[in-house]
Amino acid sequence: MNPEVARMIECEREIRRLQAEQLRLIATLDVDEWTAHDIGPALQLCPSNASDRVKWARTLHDVHPTVLDALHAGVISERSAHALVDPTEYYPPELAHRAIAKTLETAAGRSPQQLRRSCQARLQRADPAIHLQRRDAARRSRTVVLFDAQDGLGIVSCSQPIEIAHAIYTKIDRLAAHEPKNGRNLDQIRADVMAGLILEDPKTAGLKPLIQVTVPLTALLGVDERPGTLATGQLIPAPVVRELMSHPGTLFHRLLTDPAGHLVEYTPKLYRPKVGVDRFLRARHQTCVMPCCSHPSRSCDIDHATPWPLGESTATNMAPLDRRHHRYKHATNADVSIDKDGTTTVTTRWGLTYVTTPEPVDEPPF
Repeated sequence: MNPEVARMIECEREIRRLQAEQLRLIATLDVDEWTAHDIGPALQLCPSNASDRVKWARTLHDVHPTVLDALHAGVISERSAHALVDPTEYYPPELAHRAIAKTLETAAGRSPQQLRRSCQARLQRADPAIHLQRRDAARRSRTVVLFDAQDGLGIVSCSQPIEIAHAIYTKIDRLAAHEPKNGRNLDQIRADVMAGLILEDPKTAGLKPLIQVTVPLTALLGVDERPGTLATGQLIPAPVVRELMSHPGTLFHRLLTDPAGHLVEYTPKLYRPKVGVDRFLRARHQTCVMPCCSHPSRSCDIDHATPWPLGESTATNMAPLDRRHHRYKHATNADVSIDKDGTTTVTTRWGLTYVTTPEPVDEPPF
């Protein structure tokens, strides 16, 4: 291994160890309500940040010591510690500990975003009632907000239930793909399409987007309340999935899973589907297969591990890569291999090897 790369990794491990040690010290020093006022000047933190730091240290030290141990061992970063702990706030302590413990089993090599999604999904699957209550409470706060940005730009932010937000974005993205560029990049085209949809009501506004939802058959039949899963990994409660079924134009796919929740068959129920392998890959891999990447597979390139025509266009030789990682793979001659179950092994030009396994489309919580 390149010595600079090895030293970089060693530095990161040492940073994590020192962060864990500092948090333990803060928890030990927290003896009364005035501790934050002492911590603030010592660490050059404002009162509110110092108070948050003390609270965070006590949470890890007293409530989630296994997370603090993983940080000290260098398995996770402090951002990853937040990703594990923050989603558990509204769940019973016993359930929170089980979800964190199970997620920690596979925490090595995973990004904070991946860990947050995994822990959150376990909680939501284990207690669908709380998930539904939290969703309903959040739904009541949906809003549209205008921010004044710099250089004459404004930002319109719209918060919506996740399935509606994905439908909005998918529609914008689909329309943008068919717009002439005229010197614009794709982000600019999406912004222009959104403005056109709201202000001008173009002819193409009637196109219906496809929102891929994976849902257990038992939930569709009302036998249980196991949630459905959007293509990007977010869970939606079973009642919401059943409600979507009643909407005209809603498209569902049949996805068969094994007992562990991994995808084994994909049957699109669409008019004249293009390439079955393409849709299977995007369904099996929710994100780009590069390590720690969470870019949704729906907007990734489907790339050959062994270049065509030497390599076949099959599920064991193809996987989704976002455009940056697609270019990176070819520019650096990174070696990629794919197993039958979708497990992808990537070896970089630095000689580092990473293994990623597709997230189960309907994973049991524990």
